[in-house]
Amino acid sequence: MVNHKTVLAIFCILLGLSSFFLFSTTCSANNSLPSTFYVTFQGYMQPEYFPEDETPVLALIFLNGTSYTAETTIFTFYIEELTGGEHVAKFTLAFGDFYDEITLPATVSDGRVYIDSTPTMFVVDPASLIDDNTIQLYQTENLVLSGTVLGDGRVSTLIENYRIFSKVVRASYQTDSDSFFSKPMLSFDHETGVLTHAAGQISDVLLNKLGVAYLLGGIFDLVDYSENLNFTIVRDFISFFELILIPVFVIIFVLVAFFAYRASKKKREKRKKHLNKSLKILYILNKMREELMWTAKL
Repeated sequence: MVNHKTVLAIFCILLGLSSFFLFSTTCSANNSLPSTFYVTFQGYMQPEYFPEDETPVLALIFLNGTSYTAETTIFTFYIEELTGGEHVAKFTLAFGDFYDEITLPATVSDGRVYIDSTPTMFVVDPASLIDDNTIQLYQTENLVLSGTVLGDGRVSTLIENYRIFSKVVRASYQTDSDSFFSKPMLSFDHETGVLTHAAGQISDVLLNKLGVAYLLGGIFDLVDYSENLNFTIVRDFISFFELILIPVFVIIFVLVAFFAYRASKKKREKRKKHLNKSLKILYILNKMREELMWTAKL
């Protein structure tokens, strides 16, 4: 017989299944930086920041003062642990027709990755990602990039319709030069400290090694990353399949609840009918007892 406990159990199962399809998040947490991993980003400029008759482009500014523009860019940060505990960092940059890459010795220490004793902005110490905390991201002789942790966010990616839970950092440059520097927004995985998203003006030791002063543009979304990073991902929107699946779950729940109610109602009616019969028998027995007592008095 179906009862309210059965209905509750079925509802919990359906709710769990719907949550799985809607959010599909990774479960395993990683509290340390993997010894070998990579992240790949694609950059693009949003059209609303350009006049209708102009093509949205990014700008690549070289250390020698020259510049180059392109509609999109792709760059990859890769680090690998070698035998003996040493590391190498590889950085590739494709910017329109321009392409370059470099492989350098790297040092991993205190949650950061250093190139020639200079930390790269691609990895920060996750322990420093505390709300309202000020952290240093990158520094050269005449340039400092630091930022303030704003809080948690779900940053965009170009991986299907996923977003990544991250710590959002509002950064700014300090420099003695007269050059214009915008204030980038950077996001980092709260478990590993790996960069998950960027927007605005990007400068880093690895870009400098390629002769690039900075990338100036709009959005830099993640397009690929190694599975051992275990980023916490969430679906950005409900798919058409899920839009159909949710009403199906609701209909199933309503039907189960309806049949459970009918079964419970029949059980109550049966119990009531049995009680009425018992009361009727008791009434007859009482009448018989009264008649016998009356007869005995006569």
